[in-house]
Amino acid sequence: MEIEEDKALAKMQIPTLVGEVKVAVKAGSPVFILGRNGTGKSALVNRLAAQWAGNVVYMPGARPSYFDNESLSMTPASRRDFTHNLRHYDSQPDTRWKSMAGTARNEKAIHDLQAAETQYKLDAANQIKAEGSSSLAIARLQADNSPLDIVNSLLAQANLAVQLKVADGELRVMRGGPLYSYARMSDGERSALVFAAEVVAAKPGVVFLIDEPELHLHPSIVVALVKALILQRPDCGFVVCTHQLELPVAVQGGEVVLVRDSVWQGEAITSWDVDVIHGSEQIPEWLWADVIGARRKILFIEGNNTTSLDQPLYSLLFPKVSVRPRESCRDVMRAVEGLRAVEEVHRAKAFGLVDHDGMSEEQMKKFEADGIYPLPIFAVESLIYSEEAQTAVAAQQAETLGIDHQKMLDEAKNAAIESLKGQGKKEHLASRLAERQVRDHLFLEMPTRQQLMEQSVSDLNVVIKSPYPDELARLTALIGKSDIHGIVSRYPVRESGVLNGIAKGLRFNSRDDYERAVLRRVGVDAKLRDALTQKLGNLAAQLE
Repeated sequence: MEIEEDKALAKMQIPTLVGEVKVAVKAGSPVFILGRNGTGKSALVNRLAAQWAGNVVYMPGARPSYFDNESLSMTPASRRDFTHNLRHYDSQPDTRWKSMAGTARNEKAIHDLQAAETQYKLDAANQIKAEGSSSLAIARLQADNSPLDIVNSLLAQANLAVQLKVADGELRVMRGGPLYSYARMSDGERSALVFAAEVVAAKPGVVFLIDEPELHLHPSIVVALVKALILQRPDCGFVVCTHQLELPVAVQGGEVVLVRDSVWQGEAITSWDVDVIHGSEQIPEWLWADVIGARRKILFIEGNNTTSLDQPLYSLLFPKVSVRPRESCRDVMRAVEGLRAVEEVHRAKAFGLVDHDGMSEEQMKKFEADGIYPLPIFAVESLIYSEEAQTAVAAQQAETLGIDHQKMLDEAKNAAIESLKGQGKKEHLASRLAERQVRDHLFLEMPTRQQLMEQSVSDLNVVIKSPYPDELARLTALIGKSDIHGIVSRYPVRESGVLNGIAKGLRFNSRDDYERAVLRRVGVDAKLRDALTQKLGNLAAQLE
């Protein structure tokens, strides 16, 4: 198997009984190593760490999850010395099963994160000093995009309700109460922190070798965390050895190295029996059967796998549920129908969540009978920009900026309403909603294939009263009352200036900054999570 030399950050060269198998490790395209226990997966990862010394961040399976001290003891000088020692440790076969400088590895991750955070703030301060109050560095500092901000966002996406900050020169943890040392976090939280710190603080172009990330981590955390780490560093390579088969399914576009067996000579493996498969859909059934345990719930949602808000939000709201995006409403329906039709041969219960698109109560009941739950609100933006989400974020902004939160909420509402007063704005939103209502009505009135075959339907006649006049009148009334929350919950406001107006009114530089702030709040604010979950109607009860 040949690899693309010019695009590879590293080259996996795996000896087998019939020759060498080569796999390219490319930026943005993870490689997952899968197989039963005892096939030699961890030994293969250890071999790769020795081959790639110098351009790899190796996280061995034998790593401990604790720290020796509550405060950082590693200095810049000892960190430089540790780099040389680490290359030696990573090249040793014993690192596969024995903790080699394990706690020092953890401390190195914290040291690098703090150093990156300090340098980020120092660079901004120097730029502001040179450029004055017009410096773009001010907006950069307000964008919540420092290394520590990114780590906090990654932990929130992994459903971990902790936030880190630097206080009195030390990295500290906050979880609804007083600050405490990162060393006092739970095993899973510490492991997640080390992973996130290593990835965020690493130099461009490195390859991360991660052996069994599920150690110390609940399955609902490890999938969300590793996916978020990979998406955070599209400039780096990832090789992940795991028993968590949800990982290659959740992170599309990678390669899978399936390890079937290995050959030992003395105390070392000399060759492996491997297959390289392209895409998680080719993972063999026997491997799923070996790994899958109790029946689990899967929620299929509309949305893009990498850019939409849906998956990170619903993963936070339902941490025990596997959330899978599909391109369209029809794709969601097909996925749910397909799994529910063969429930006797798998251990999953499928549900679907689709945009409301102005459906009637009757239409919603028909969908729910088949396991498809239309949002009682228009779309995911109706949750992200809901009254509860705006209020929670405004309160946080008020603490940070010293501005009255109600003043910001009023400015956000006024800016959003004003954006709808331009020529053709309300007509556009009303017509888009009316168009979708007509489309969905036609879809529901379509005869089934069985009806067509039985010739029970001869003429296909569908009469629909145009919903546009009523929708335009409704929207006009809502604008007149400045009912921004009613508008957000019912209309496709992503196609207007409403969302930008809300973000600016709440003192965010962009919609993206506001939306990231909401996701962080959802991760740490149980009251906000409950409020948003209740907006999902009957689906929330099904997924409890």
